[in-house]
Amino acid sequence: MSKVRRAGSRKAGRRKTKPQSAAVSAPRRLRNWAEAQVRGVRYRMANAARFGGLAVVGLSAATLGGLALFGQLDDVTAWAGERVESQLADAGFAVRAIDVTGARGEMAHEIVLASQITDGQSIFSVDPEIIRDRVEAMPVIRRARVARLLPNRIAIVVETREAFALWQVEGGLHVIDRAGVVLAEADVMNPPDLPLVVAEGANQAATEIVDALSHYPEVAGRVVGAVRVGERRWNLRLDSGADVKLPEGDVVASIAILARLQAERGVLRLAAESFDLRGEGDLIVRALPDRAAAAGMREREA
Repeated sequence: MSKVRRAGSRKAGRRKTKPQSAAVSAPRRLRNWAEAQVRGVRYRMANAARFGGLAVVGLSAATLGGLALFGQLDDVTAWAGERVESQLADAGFAVRAIDVTGARGEMAHEIVLASQITDGQSIFSVDPEIIRDRVEAMPVIRRARVARLLPNRIAIVVETREAFALWQVEGGLHVIDRAGVVLAEADVMNPPDLPLVVAEGANQAATEIVDALSHYPEVAGRVVGAVRVGERRWNLRLDSGADVKLPEGDVVASIAILARLQAERGVLRLAAESFDLRGEGDLIVRALPDRAAAAGMREREA
C-alpha cells in the first residue's frame, strides 16, 4: 500500500511539474520574439537613417553643383554672408563710432571718409587691412593702423606727413614733405611760408639744401629759392636777384664759407650777378653786366 502511494505521488508530482515548465517557457518565447522585433526595427531605422543621410548629402552636392554650373554659387554665398552680418549687426555688433588718433578737424573727417566705413555696418565686415590701405593711400598719411573694438567701434591711428617745403616744377606749386611726397597743391597767390625748391628732382633732394641752410640763418634769410641744376647740384637765388652757385660736393661746407664771408665782409650785399663757390674753397663774384661793362670787365660764363 505504501508503494502504491509513493508511485502515485510521483506521477502526481510529474503532472504538476509540466504545467510549470510550460508557463515559464511561454513568456520567454514571447520575450525573445519581442526582442527580435525590436532589433529588426532598429536595423531598419539605422538603414533608413544611413540612406537618408546619403540622400541629403547627394541632394546638397547636386544643388551646389547646379549653382556652380550656372554661376550662382558666389551669389548664394554672398547672400548668406550678408544675412549673417545683418543678424550680427542687429545683435549689437554694428559700427557706431570711428575713433581717429593722430589727426584732427578736417583731416580726421577726410580719414573717416577715406575708410568708406558706414554707420550701422556689421563690425565683422570691416577688414582692418583693407581700411589701412585706403587710409594710407591718402597723400598726407605716412602710416596707419586699424583695429576693431567690439562691440561697435573702429580705431584708426595715423602718422601724418608734415609740410616741409614748396616745390615748383612745370608751372605748378606743390607742398611736399621731407621725403619729397606731394601733399597738396599750393596757392600761387598766397603760398604757405615754407622754403622753396625749384626744378625737376628738387623735391627728392630738398632736405639736403633746406637742412644745410637752417644752420646759417644769415644766409637763409636772403635766399628766396633753391634751384636744382641737372639733378646734381644747387643754385641759391637771393633776394637781390643774384645766384649762389654751389658745388656738387659738401653743400654745408660751401654755405659755411659763404656765411663767414658774409659775416666778415658782407659779400651778399654786393651788386653781383652771381657768387660762384664751385672752386676749391674759392668764391668768385661776378658783377652785373652793366657794371662790368662800365668797369671794362669781360664777362665769361661760369
